[in-house]
Amino acid sequence: MQNRRPIIAIVSCHKMVDGQPAQAVYQKYIDAVHFYGGNPILLPNTAAEGENFDALIAVVDGILLTGSYSNVAPARYNASHVEEKEDLGRDELSFKLLAHAKNHDIPLLAICRGLQEMNVYFAGTLHPDWREVEGFYEPHLEDSSAPLEVQYQPVHDVIIQPDGRLQTFGNKWHVNSLHKQAINKVGEGLFVEALAPDGLVEAISLLEHPFMIGVQWHPELNYAQDNLSKFLFTEFIHYASQTQAQ
Repeated sequence: MQNRRPIIAIVSCHKMVDGQPAQAVYQKYIDAVHFYGGNPILLPNTAAEGENFDALIAVVDGILLTGSYSNVAPARYNASHVEEKEDLGRDELSFKLLAHAKNHDIPLLAICRGLQEMNVYFAGTLHPDWREVEGFYEPHLEDSSAPLEVQYQPVHDVIIQPDGRLQTFGNKWHVNSLHKQAINKVGEGLFVEALAPDGLVEAISLLEHPFMIGVQWHPELNYAQDNLSKFLFTEFIHYASQTQAQ
């Protein structure tokens, strides 16, 4: 009997849809997981509750922390600024998923906000707005007046660091960039996988883990065409398949 597709839990975000609160995941994340052989399931914020979490996580082979218009709550990294775009339910669920992935060697891919959550989980800190930090000059934030297909196009390079998980891909790639928060202090035990030319941290990993990688850009957009996106999703689903096979 052949193994089933690995089950990939995708964290949901609080949204307003037609004037009503909703739990949502953008289709592109679902499509990317399915395209590379995963079986996506969507976890609402209520999945963080004890019995719910234990029951759901028991069937999960991999975890995807998506990007979002919301930002990690300042209290999570001992900051005191006012954050207008919070999603406390998402924070709660994501941090429980990170703890489970770390403690049980479950493959985890973290994208944009997911990278920031990953860094904070490991006791790192964030810049609330990279534009307020001297030295960052690359176009890390999209032009919100442009069409979405333009906003998500590659705009700057990332320099892949040696001795990490991404080094087998190559030394450099051109990526998109749509974020306000950025890594300040790198979390404990995390390896910096890639940097922007201006020094902003673009990717991190937990090397002692089978597969836990966070990227600041959005590989889910051109997941079937972009070579680095192909690499990330292929590796993620491969390790999830290995988890499922055990």
